[in-house]
Amino acid sequence: MKSLFNSLLITVVLFLSVGTFANDNLPKATSVLHSEIVELIGKRVPMESKENLLVRVSFVLNNQNELVILDVISKDDDLNSYIKNKLNYKKLSTKIEGKNQEIYTLPIKVNQ
Repeated sequence: MKSLFNSLLITVVLFLSVGTFANDNLPKATSVLHSEIVELIGKRVPMESKENLLVRVSFVLNNQNELVILDVISKDDDLNSYIKNKLNYKKLSTKIEGKNQEIYTLPIKVNQ
């Protein structure tokens, strides 16, 4: 009985530690930056889907304060390409205090 309890305890600890390492620790972009990026994308996004989609954009800011898009994740591949083409290497007016080449993630809801 004691060995069953110990193995169960070890299993729980392993699952908790794996969940901790899998946690996405990317810093969240500020609301001002979010507004500016949404403005760059525009109010009308051409997409075939009739449902609202959540798009996750990962990016860095280079030395010229331009967006460098690393990844765009959503269910719609055309939407991914559209957003990446709209945002990649666009200059921002918002200055972000932080480290150079820090990876930011930004969730964007696209409403149909």
